[in-house]
Amino acid sequence: MPTYNLLIIGGGPIGLACGLEAQKAGLNYIILEKGTLVHSIYRYPVNMTFFSTSERLEIGGIPFVSNNAKPTRAEALEYYRRVAESRQLNLHLFESV
Repeated sequence: MPTYNLLIIGGGPIGLACGLEAQKAGLNYIILEKGTLVHSIYRYPVNMTFFSTSERLEIGGIPFVSNNAKPTRAEALEYYRRVAESRQLNLHLFESV
């Protein structure tokens, strides 16, 4: 069984941002999420638009490009999925704590 320096509970935007920072610091970390990736955003209404601009929703210095000034739920889900995949975050979905 592996040993971790950091346990991050929650695979939402903040959990992903913490994972990116842990990765940058060279820590051995794991992110546990009880549902899908960014499950809280996944449960938002399908046609929802954020009040914040895409620049305010960015994590880890990775640009969040949106078709409009305010991104949609679908754009946010795609952005956070791409961040998790491209940075190969140590993420375990559907794990209860």
